[in-house]
Amino acid sequence: MTYWSFILFGFATAVLMGAALVSLLTTVKPEWSIRRRQLTAALVLPAITAGMTLLGIVIVWTSNRGQSGHMVDLALAALARIGGGFTLLALVGGFIGAAVAGKGRGK
Repeated sequence: MTYWSFILFGFATAVLMGAALVSLLTTVKPEWSIRRRQLTAALVLPAITAGMTLLGIVIVWTSNRGQSGHMVDLALAALARIGGGFTLLALVGGFIGAAVAGKGRGK
């Protein structure tokens, strides 16, 4: 897979998850406003992605497997950049998916 395939797959997953969560929240929490359901649905995947990125950073930072300090710094920078990028991608995709699904509901 190429770099762009990962980006397109991540974006499509975020859009679908945002749309699906708005539909789920409509049945589970009908008393919530549409804006609150959309915001909640759009923020779930970025929160999971940011949490897993931070967990990966902590694991690399606390591991002591004989790497040089330069390699640990490089791994931390790569994890932060890639994780942050996918978190931002999930946020944008989640908002798009939640907005499109919320428009069709009208409640």
